[in-house]
Amino acid sequence: MKNFQLIDHIQTAIAVIDKNMTVVEANHAYSQRTQRLSSEITGKKCFNSAYQFNVPCNHKTSKTCPVEETFKTGKASSQIHHFWISDHAVVEEITTTPVIEENGEINYVIEEFRDVTKLLGLKNGIMSICAYCRKIRNGDDQWITLEKYLEKHTGANFSHGICEECNASLISEVSKKNSSSL
Repeated sequence: MKNFQLIDHIQTAIAVIDKNMTVVEANHAYSQRTQRLSSEITGKKCFNSAYQFNVPCNHKTSKTCPVEETFKTGKASSQIHHFWISDHAVVEEITTTPVIEENGEINYVIEEFRDVTKLLGLKNGIMSICAYCRKIRNGDDQWITLEKYLEKHTGANFSHGICEECNASLISEVSKKNSSSL
């Protein structure tokens, strides 16, 4: 019977990261994602391996590092990263899962990368959006609402509300109108 490396048969890009933020193992899909050989990935810091950064991702962006979050909390974490590669945008969902040892210690985190760029319908990273009404031009050159666009590409449904800032602004505006009419 053959000894299969199961991780290599998974189509999602996966890396196993240790407490020092070093890649200890990566599957074939991860090699394809990074366009590097396995020997060029293992032993490297995860941020260098994944994005060719010289510092951790959260030093380059305002995002929380899901690997650090999982080591800190002991719980799975998820984050959306968006960045440019050459001339096109890439949007990835990064999910991390702790590998919990029998003694309860976490020495490794499994990091999964899912490219959601196509799901969002991004082409070359640029989407036309109306500066006035915020409608988006779809692939058929039709202007549709942001909600319809996201519903079509993600399956999300929307409800509407008013955020705290807008609510305060509206209350202030109504108060000014009421006081000026007195």
